[in-house]
Amino acid sequence: MAREVISSLNRIPNALLPALALLPRSLLNRIEVAALPGSLDALPDPATLRQEARSFRWALLKQTIYPDLYCCPPGTPPAEAARSTLQRLGPAAFLTDFGADFWLVREDPAPECRAWEESVGSHPGTDLAEFRQRQHRIPHEGARGHRRTPWENSVPVEEIPFSRYDAVISVDIAVPDRILKTHPQILWATLPADPGTPTAKAGWKNPPGLWNVNLTHLHRRFPVRPSLGPRTVECPYSFQSRHTWETLFPENLGASAERRGCFLETQTYRALSSEQRARLEAFGPIRHPQGSLPDVARDLQASRYYVQLTGGPLTGNGQVEAVMARCLAVGNPASYVQRSLFLPGLEAGSFSDLEPLLARLESDKELCRDLVAGQGRVAELVCFQRPAHRLLALLRAHRQNHPG
Repeated sequence: MAREVISSLNRIPNALLPALALLPRSLLNRIEVAALPGSLDALPDPATLRQEARSFRWALLKQTIYPDLYCCPPGTPPAEAARSTLQRLGPAAFLTDFGADFWLVREDPAPECRAWEESVGSHPGTDLAEFRQRQHRIPHEGARGHRRTPWENSVPVEEIPFSRYDAVISVDIAVPDRILKTHPQILWATLPADPGTPTAKAGWKNPPGLWNVNLTHLHRRFPVRPSLGPRTVECPYSFQSRHTWETLFPENLGASAERRGCFLETQTYRALSSEQRARLEAFGPIRHPQGSLPDVARDLQASRYYVQLTGGPLTGNGQVEAVMARCLAVGNPASYVQRSLFLPGLEAGSFSDLEPLLARLESDKELCRDLVAGQGRVAELVCFQRPAHRLLALLRAHRQNHPG
């Protein structure tokens, strides 16, 4: 059972966590797979966290120029907003679990709202003027169901009724300082679109500018190197729960009971030969990311395994989504920046390791079910429960200091 899988992992007391920062990376990587922080045992369960989160009023914002995430008009129901994404599902738990309102906003002329240029502008030859023009085009030329441009779905940031919200989550810096100053009662949290920019990295210690909280993109079991500041929350870009997936794609739940086959991560799919893919068909159909989000969700929820063997370094957003969709994620931990969703026995460094691993799992369906449940439990802990618990604690403290 899931409880037995989790109980097999070593627990490291909080008092010993600082010592982990002194360990060599090779040992820390092994601990990331084989152990859990003892503090995770004390987290409230997901349902309790959802209930508390929904006692507050949340807004989730992104600028029209950002080419990922949701594209829909104001007032769109949360689940429908999440399904309108341009590419990835992203931090959809803010919508489905927290009940946040989603706002698509136009780029404000304030200099702080141009922080996104650190990422796009770092690529030689990028024409920022041309990049900005994309917000005036229908995404994917309408092939994924979009009928309006991001600009047509957006509002100027000044038109958002911020006074109705307790907390605002902004992808990058979509709100200028002049608005933050006039709403000190709000907890302002920013989620960098690109975790590798100077602003994002500086946010590991202190949130940028006037922002109260910085969300990291990370979901390490042991966030010890680099250590984080007191107003930084270890929160993945794919801030999701299994409840998120059950809410968004209930139409697939019946079919998911008869899962078969492998969903291959993009780089792995391209790297495998046609002969290797054919050999994997012994375990069922082969699938890979293609089409719209509902297409990908349907394929994930029909697959038994999510496989990643090569490429990277990956932050693991695809792996998070696969585990939340109840696939069993197997593969090569060395390809990931963070290895927190692997469990002992699910590692396959190459194709030659993968075949016997899948054969062993196929021959023991009860073990496979237990591992799916156990891996999902770890994913809920580090990708939903811990960041939600920490963010809610910061919101409660902020409200005490800034009564609205």
